[in-house]
Amino acid sequence: MRPIPSLLKNQFLRVIKKMSDLNLKEALDLSIEVSKKAGILLLRYQKQLGKLKTNYKEGQGVVSKADIASENLIIKSLLKKFPQTKMLGEESSFAQNIKNFKEIKKNPYTWIIDPLDGTTNFLNNFDYYAVCISLAHYGVPVLGVVYRPSNGDLFYCLKGKGAKFKSAAKKRVTTLKTSGQKKKLKDSLLITGFSTEKGQVFGKEFKIFKDLAIRSRGVRRLGSAALDMCYVASGIFDGFWESNLAPWDVAASGVICLEAGIEVKNLKGEPFTPFNDDFVAANGPLMKELLKAFSKKA
Repeated sequence: MRPIPSLLKNQFLRVIKKMSDLNLKEALDLSIEVSKKAGILLLRYQKQLGKLKTNYKEGQGVVSKADIASENLIIKSLLKKFPQTKMLGEESSFAQNIKNFKEIKKNPYTWIIDPLDGTTNFLNNFDYYAVCISLAHYGVPVLGVVYRPSNGDLFYCLKGKGAKFKSAAKKRVTTLKTSGQKKKLKDSLLITGFSTEKGQVFGKEFKIFKDLAIRSRGVRRLGSAALDMCYVASGIFDGFWESNLAPWDVAASGVICLEAGIEVKNLKGEPFTPFNDDFVAANGPLMKELLKAFSKKA
């Protein structure tokens, strides 16, 4: 085999480097743009709910034509700009029966997408649902975007650059920084979720719910883990917990919480990774009290 001339070799290496490099600011800007386009699409579908075709994913709940259309739009837009990246989307992962996420940790860049977090809410015309886009670098989220189409609430971040919130109503960008909050459980408003359509046994979850509802100011359950976590980051809620979640449910909102100064762990108190099965987001003394409550109910 003849050796590759040095000039061609250098050109080849430059092409490889260009393919592996990725401008995160450009990726964030595109993610925001695409999430809004997907949001417009979802709002359009919501006007024709009576005609919308739905199916049930075994053990995963309901999926609609809107979910699939939103995901296709997002994937096509992201790959057009960044063809070197991989994709992990909720609907395509189910269709391909992807249950093992180890390969994602080996990829330099993987988009983790939930085209419609809160499908049941969407199908019942309850406006608590979101479009979620995250970019992971060897499995670690470095970018997060969560967009709520119904009211224009937009949460976004780059890892190490802080988290931002843009309200359509106020038309201004706010930096999310809640590290100064030191509320205890008795003064806290919590939010949680448990997906009954997944066919799980909820005896343990109900016991925890009852215990924390009694010991806190209250517990809410609204049906979108991504928005739940983002509203913890913004200070509306003080703490969140939920089990049986997938990477696309928490990748974007998890890194947004971290960048806002919120602690994110699993129920054992281990550090955040989107590949955990359960999650808790809170700050300071509250995190310790929540983890203690979970350990007692284990």
